[in-house]
Amino acid sequence: MKKKIGKIVFAIVILAFLLIQVYPIIWLFMASVKPTIELSTTPFALPKVVTFENFIKVFSDGKIGIYMWNSLKVTGISLILIIFLSSTVGYALSKFRIRGKKQIYKFFTFGIMVPVQITLIPLFIFYSKMGILNTSFSLILPQVGFALPLAVMMFVSFYDFVPDELVEAAIVDGCNPGVTFIKIVFPLARNTIITIASMYSILIWNDFIFANTFISDNNAKTIAVGLKDYIGAFGNVDWGRTYAAIAVSIIPPILVYFCLNKYVTAGMTMGATKG
Repeated sequence: MKKKIGKIVFAIVILAFLLIQVYPIIWLFMASVKPTIELSTTPFALPKVVTFENFIKVFSDGKIGIYMWNSLKVTGISLILIIFLSSTVGYALSKFRIRGKKQIYKFFTFGIMVPVQITLIPLFIFYSKMGILNTSFSLILPQVGFALPLAVMMFVSFYDFVPDELVEAAIVDGCNPGVTFIKIVFPLARNTIITIASMYSILIWNDFIFANTFISDNNAKTIAVGLKDYIGAFGNVDWGRTYAAIAVSIIPPILVYFCLNKYVTAGMTMGATKG
């Protein structure tokens, strides 16, 4: 009886946490299909009339398409660079005999402790002098730089569990270190790759601080900054259009999370046990 009561209480607690997490998303999508008048009178009630006029308004001006394309471009290029650099650096630190290897690894781990905020002014001055403000490169560079420390640590942790005998056998068979990495070691890190890709794709897609600091041109804005455009003069907001734009902007991260969730869990727990 005690075990049954405990299970029931546990289920209720989990269900409560689930509702707390899911309710804002459900409410957002309900609000996005409500007429503006309904939002001002009964914002928390179920929609009496379902309308897609808000979505039509959002897509009619064409801005959100540009913003989402810019976010997709920054996210995609950043992920490719993060995975390429962190996987190769992690492989070298784990499997190669390099002088000062521990110091190099400590240098990367130190990067985790650097706050993003203290780099904004120096980066802004540097970008201004280099003439790369309002470009995708100004967002990609800091995203890659701040993601590398943790990504390198995750790859090093994984490669440490890859037997050295596997690498040595490939070299004996005639593979050079590059071929050994590409054909044997890198494919084994699939879960780690997916974990890093899914984690940083959501973070980069939702980034506001870098985009708000380095981007002012409408044609270069990402979706996180572009959502500010739905605030009119004197703070007037078309809430229906705003909720529709937010709903469109969160669809890609939600899809990434649900499609890759099991791989992320496997990647995060890999290496926790051995044997």
